[in-house]
Amino acid sequence: MTERLRLLAEESYAGELKALAAEDTGHKPLGWILSPRQVVTYLMGGTAADGTLITPKYVGSRALMETAVATLATDRALLLLGMPGTAKSWVSEHLAAAITWDSTLVIQFPAGIDATQIR
Repeated sequence: MTERLRLLAEESYAGELKALAAEDTGHKPLGWILSPRQVVTYLMGGTAADGTLITPKYVGSRALMETAVATLATDRALLLLGMPGTAKSWVSEHLAAAITWDSTLVIQFPAGIDATQIR
């Protein structure tokens, strides 16, 4: 099956990612395409130096996204738990897209699996 229902995040938002990368002078952890600051901008929205509008991918607590990005930047795993429909998959996809430009690097578990079973 080669047909996809939608483009990957890094394809849909390629212009935004490229604009953020072009101006990025911040420290990038090993293997990261964008610095943590630019990853948060990609998630929360803003404007790139060249005027490119960065659309918000997550509408919620900036502190929560900063914590998620900081966790990943310090080479620790990030586990998003919560009720269905609370943007966990969406945020995971966009984090992977902004960090590696490969949003397929996400592992998902079905409902009914708790953190203990995953660990």
